[in-house]
Amino acid sequence: MESNEWVTAVAPGVITRSDVGIVELDLDGDGDPRTGWTVFYLHVSTEGRPPLGAKLETGDRIAHPSCEGGSSTGTHVHIARKYNGEWMLAEGLLGFNLEGWVARNGEGPYKGTLQRFSELVTACECSNVDSQIVGDER
Repeated sequence: MESNEWVTAVAPGVITRSDVGIVELDLDGDGDPRTGWTVFYLHVSTEGRPPLGAKLETGDRIAHPSCEGGSSTGTHVHIARKYNGEWMLAEGLLGFNLEGWVARNGEGPYKGTLQRFSELVTACECSNVDSQIVGDER
């Protein structure tokens, strides 16, 4: 199942991986995901997915949230980041901040939160509207 919403680039970069359910965006633009920052998107649709080498700007469409790319109980997207090829925690000294949404660890895997100002969203397998966030319109 696929959503009508779009997953968008969180920063400018070049696509270094575009495969079933997966897109990786290299933010330093050198085309080498082992150097600098990369952003990794999982469970994105094949339809609309940018090809390897595509150059994107912040807000450009990547694909639709989907169930592709591994085990999934519903349509959604995961986003993670790497620095010099190493996975970076979402919370900590270099916390993940997406348009003011700041990631926080939860009690266990897939139990974290995103908070922006007074709004708090907790990850939930229930897939209800309370666990959905949509970026600012551009």
